[in-house]
Amino acid sequence: MKKYLLILLCLFIATGCTKKENVNKEKEDIVKEEEKVETYKDDNPIKVGLYKDGKLITSYDTVFKDQQDLASFQVYFTNEETIDEGDTKTTFNKYYNEYQNIDNYKIGYEVSFDANDKHYDKVVKDYDVEFALEPYIYIYLYDDIHQADGAWYSHVTKDDYNDNTLFTSIKLYVAGWNYQITTPITLTV
Repeated sequence: MKKYLLILLCLFIATGCTKKENVNKEKEDIVKEEEKVETYKDDNPIKVGLYKDGKLITSYDTVFKDQQDLASFQVYFTNEETIDEGDTKTTFNKYYNEYQNIDNYKIGYEVSFDANDKHYDKVVKDYDVEFALEPYIYIYLYDDIHQADGAWYSHVTKDDYNDNTLFTSIKLYVAGWNYQITTPITLTV
């Protein structure tokens, strides 16, 4: 009987140790998996800024009025406080041409605010965003570069959009319900 008890005790100890090793091994595998996760590396060398009347905009105060433009901003590939702003196309190309391989990057925006006890956040990467934040704000994107000099043009639509389209300016329009907007509107490029 003692012989059987000794064999059972040895099996129990051997099994218990093996299970502990498996648990430790599983923890090691999880740690190794976590170590393998690559972190995002921003390799974008481009400086970019929002401008109004030749001045870099870091803060902009205005009064909300329904059915009116909130503001329009141009995008240039610089962060200079002020720029010599001639026509938009010439100014844009001046900074655009300072970079190599710039065609690998696109201009995008993010608009966010709180209204009616809800947070709204829209990343803008294509033309189909006009009504994305209604009933509060309409978003209009413009390609100021691919236009005939001196020609009148409107915001980018499906018919205008192609692989060469650049969203070089943005206009925010207060559609309505502005009294429900409870935070500042944040616009980033």
